[in-house]
Amino acid sequence: MAGLDKKDFGILRLLDTNARRPYSEMAKRLRMSKDAVQYRVERMKELGVIRGFYTVIDPSTLGYMSYRMFIKFRGATPEFEKRLVDYFVKSPYYWWVDNADGFRDLGVGCWLTSTGEFAEKKAELLGKFGQHIARLDEAVYVSFYLYPRTYLEQKIRDRAEGQMILCRGEKAEVDELDWKILGLIANDARLSSVEAAQKTGTTPATVLNRMRAMEQKGVIRQYRAMIDLEKLGYYWYKVEFTLRDYSVKQKMLEFFRHHPNIIYAYETVGGPDLEVEMEVESYAQFRQVLDQIRTKFGDKIDTFQHLLWYKEHKITYLPYRTAEG
Repeated sequence: MAGLDKKDFGILRLLDTNARRPYSEMAKRLRMSKDAVQYRVERMKELGVIRGFYTVIDPSTLGYMSYRMFIKFRGATPEFEKRLVDYFVKSPYYWWVDNADGFRDLGVGCWLTSTGEFAEKKAELLGKFGQHIARLDEAVYVSFYLYPRTYLEQKIRDRAEGQMILCRGEKAEVDELDWKILGLIANDARLSSVEAAQKTGTTPATVLNRMRAMEQKGVIRQYRAMIDLEKLGYYWYKVEFTLRDYSVKQKMLEFFRHHPNIIYAYETVGGPDLEVEMEVESYAQFRQVLDQIRTKFGDKIDTFQHLLWYKEHKITYLPYRTAEG
């Protein structure tokens, strides 16, 4: 752990629920001075604990679907792996790229407008790298649950507590200015309205009004800190479940929603019945959480398998907009 104390974790917890939260507000919540909070945030950025701030956008409200591919390599060297990762990172179509340790080697996600477009991306991938891909598992996310990191500081409670569900939003009306604002704040959630106004040729009030309108429409769901889990001493595990009794799915999702270490859950078409991801301090803690799930729902679960995400190369919730889009 990077020499952090309870106050640092309290700051991270507040930034996790609203990365645009003013320093003055955090100072009041944590009974600190504004300068002390700002100093600690800057220090955690220098340490690499905070890698940046991003905006959680629900691309389904913009007409996009979330596709994902999990890849197992065949005879791949580290040089090939780097080349493949670079391919995904540089492509504007892929929003998430992460290395895995386990029954898969790499996971990627893309926001696309149709299954036809996904088929094209898959064909392009296999055409370039297929000889080194032993297995490719694909699916469409129909529900993407994001939970707050309550394990950082469980005493902090606010309205942002609870879950967000992406991939199920209704199509929203957005214009060119909205897209420009989203492009600026997608990977810089603390960008001031003054700076955004200068870059979009409008006024700070207009920027704030547009952001609030997109929040109300469900386009903008949250502003979060990008935290380096390794520097916190945490590990990121994923478990995939196939169920023998589908009626238990909602009960499992409710259990996930209340568990402090479970951060993501997914329902897919084409993949396992349920996917869940957790952030824990050790393999032993991971097994403890997994055993809690098995104890409660084991008679309803058919099979499960797990992996460790160990290096996140890219994450951005802003879909790539083509000239026609």
